Amino acid sequence: MRGNLAAVGLVAALAVPGVAGCASAPGRAVQVAATYDIPYNLTDVLFSREMILHYRQSITLARLVPGRSQDGYVKGLAERIIGEETPQIEVMARSLRAWEFAVPDADNPPQHQMPGMTSPAQLLLLKGKSGPEFDRLWLTTLARHADYGARLAEKARDEGKDRGTVALARRLAAAQRAQVAEIVQHLS
Repeated sequence: MRGNLAAVGLVAALAVPGVAGCASAPGRAVQVAATYDIPYNLTDVLFSREMILHYRQSITLARLVPGRSQDGYVKGLAERIIGEETPQIEVMARSLRAWEFAVPDADNPPQHQMPGMTSPAQLLLLKGKSGPEFDRLWLTTLARHADYGARLAEKARDEGKDRGTVALARRLAAAQRAQVAEIVQHLS
């Protein structure tokens, strides 16, 4: 990927004497080190890519609610997820594009299973439920999913370099932790 090379310090061994004003004995290599101070790191990139996938699945889960739930809390939470997470996906996608990294393809997401992601079998099981049975399964699935999102955001908050990404991760970590606590309270 273009841009990735800029993230790596480059050391070039030049066999030409006198390069960059350095005199050297004939046939001796001159070491030239070039480092690049880029405003992001790998944690920022991985956070943005994985959180986009995470939020897309949250939205998929939220779209299962209409017609399956009569619980006002569940319906409100689903609407909130769609309303809040959709624009945050675009924020992270803009960062990835600015850093010259690919945004995960919504139509062909990666095949690996990230922790906290709902499997196709779990989604199918949710689709077959309704009423209180759906609500309980949906909420427990979402709580597990949000817990992973919080851990992902906490890592970026603590180890990221890009100021905007770190600030976003701080907000998302707090929001995901609050969501898990709220779900647990509703379930009990």
